[in-house]
Amino acid sequence: MQPHARMFWILLGALAVAACGGGDGDADTSTVTGTVYSWEQTEGIRVAGVTVGVYGEPISTTTDADGRFTLLNVPNGEVFFTTTADGYWGLVDYWVVPDESGGNVGLNVVPDAEVTRWEGILGRSISASDGAVDILYYDGAEGGESGAIDPPAGDDPFTFDLWTPMDQTTIIVERWMCEGSVCTFGELFFPSVNPANGSITASVTGAPGVTSCEVDESPGKTYPIMPKMITIVYAWCEPAQ
Repeated sequence: MQPHARMFWILLGALAVAACGGGDGDADTSTVTGTVYSWEQTEGIRVAGVTVGVYGEPISTTTDADGRFTLLNVPNGEVFFTTTADGYWGLVDYWVVPDESGGNVGLNVVPDAEVTRWEGILGRSISASDGAVDILYYDGAEGGESGAIDPPAGDDPFTFDLWTPMDQTTIIVERWMCEGSVCTFGELFFPSVNPANGSITASVTGAPGVTSCEVDESPGKTYPIMPKMITIVYAWCEPAQ
């Protein structure tokens, strides 16, 4: 496994696999299987007892002792998977179902203790009554990229340098080897997002004169915001023209 499990498992999920096993007898739905991992410094920790659902649909299940789950009758197309569990922040994670590669969906939860660690390093309070947004630049970023959400968050975003949150509004890039080449990612994390707004839109900006970036999902896509949930927005970058 790569050294940065936190991002590796998110990328493994949303960018590599979205469903497996085909439909449930209905051409408009699929069976989705996967595993929920803890998003923290310890690598690859599976989490039991996590409720996994599909936003806006009466579909949910609970992970078993090995953190695995199966969801039946998931609508094909763009969906948001959700994870919730006591002692954790949940995630709202965008997927397209089904995905031709098939395989095992990797979802995440974030331990309360990890968020408390961020608060201590940053000297900030991250309210569990609010939601949060994490713009994940999964490839092509070089550092210095930025982003925004609308409606805006109550606090400025911050980034991460490896496992350490950094109080700056442009991203720090992390690199690892994947399939024989160097992959890059960076994060811009927006705390204090008001769940009363219901949803947000997101935009991204490349590093001036270095990169050009775009949000990866459908143009104008809205993202659900819920209390004590981190909504993931995926973005990619390429060299500036």
